[in-house]
Amino acid sequence: MEIWAFIWIFLFISLFSTGGFGILNLFNIFCHKDAGEHFSADIQRKIQHMYIMVPALNEVNEIEVTVNRLLRAMSPLPCKTTLIVINDGSDDGTDEKLKQFEDNQRVHILTRKLPHAREGKGKALNDGLDWITTQTHDFNHTVVGVIDSDSEPSFKILLNIFDGFTHSNYDLLQTGIAISNIHNFLTLMQEFEFGVPNLLQQIIRMGWGSAIASGNGQFMTLKMAIQIKWNNSLLDDLEFSINGLLHGFRGGFLANTFMPQEGVNSYRPLVKQRVRWCQGGMQCLRRYGKCVFLSNKIPPCLKTDLIIFMILPFFSMLFTFSSFLATIVMAYHLLVFPQKTIMAVGAVLLFGMLITYLMILVANRFMRMSTYHFSRRDIVVMIAGNLLYSWMLTPVAFISFYRLMTNRCDWTKTAHESKTAQKSFHRSMPKTTVLGKSYEMTSTEDGAVRR
Repeated sequence: MEIWAFIWIFLFISLFSTGGFGILNLFNIFCHKDAGEHFSADIQRKIQHMYIMVPALNEVNEIEVTVNRLLRAMSPLPCKTTLIVINDGSDDGTDEKLKQFEDNQRVHILTRKLPHAREGKGKALNDGLDWITTQTHDFNHTVVGVIDSDSEPSFKILLNIFDGFTHSNYDLLQTGIAISNIHNFLTLMQEFEFGVPNLLQQIIRMGWGSAIASGNGQFMTLKMAIQIKWNNSLLDDLEFSINGLLHGFRGGFLANTFMPQEGVNSYRPLVKQRVRWCQGGMQCLRRYGKCVFLSNKIPPCLKTDLIIFMILPFFSMLFTFSSFLATIVMAYHLLVFPQKTIMAVGAVLLFGMLITYLMILVANRFMRMSTYHFSRRDIVVMIAGNLLYSWMLTPVAFISFYRLMTNRCDWTKTAHESKTAQKSFHRSMPKTTVLGKSYEMTSTEDGAVRR
């Protein structure tokens, strides 16, 4: 009897989790979302200077292309611009690649050497921030951006960010993310993650008071950067956002702007990357969970969202075990009641696929505002593969929890393809829209094309 009670408890957990996740996604679909209403048509402030920091640790394959692309993108901006490349103890020839930019007045090469290098992305960014404060004290009219070396920024993207600050009072702006090397199932599903649930949730968060930094393409005022700085969490952008919220800073999300970056091509590196992110979220819950819960500066809905976001990695372990047990029970019922079991499982799968389709449909509405949207083939693969992809990532939470309990904070850098070796998978796009302005372009110059 005790065994069956134990089984029924976990079956209930599985049912509750599945239903709760479905309800959450339905909320993301039908909740009112108007990203544009959070930005004013009138100019709210003037941005005088934009600094962009690019941390570089063994980026010999990417750094030259990235720096040249950034310099081209920054040149036409209607403000002064400076690019800061932080060479964080590279030993693969990155320093040699950077020597060609030493005489460029718009580029500052900041070299960190061992043993004071490779201490984490946060410390590298703080060193870059310290240099910026030696150049300017105009904290309110200066913007600082953080862009990864595998990203592909364009002038249109940076102009959107500039206009986003000009037409709002946000302290932080986060762009959307587009995967630039979609040529297998894993990279397409990463595109789904960033382009659908993450995009919808960020827009909803703006309605609740603030979006958060969530990966590549995050920009903030120098005032916020100086006051908050970066710490040593494995998920530095979440930690930065939480600290900012606790100090009264607010973030916006540019739903019509996508910063292209490389996706991870193979399974093991993808798991390693997600373990780092997941463990970072666990660290943030342990460090800031109580502060977020008790804070009177964070709106209640946003507070609830952040706490759920940080708890999910822990809860997913329980859900995985419960789902495994539910699968065994369903296999037994399939033998005893085959017709009813097939109908029940089919109904659950169809419901999940319908929710996935509706989420993509809503996300596509925002993408079409900037001429980027998923193709029909992509949508079919995403709908059919979402469940499989989720199960492929089930080891992540368990590995992260083990590392957290054993105080392991080391991490393996994500490997990237050489940019010169990559093939273009972009289609030509006739034009894009930057805060209401139309620009003619091709996909390669824009760098933010959805498939």
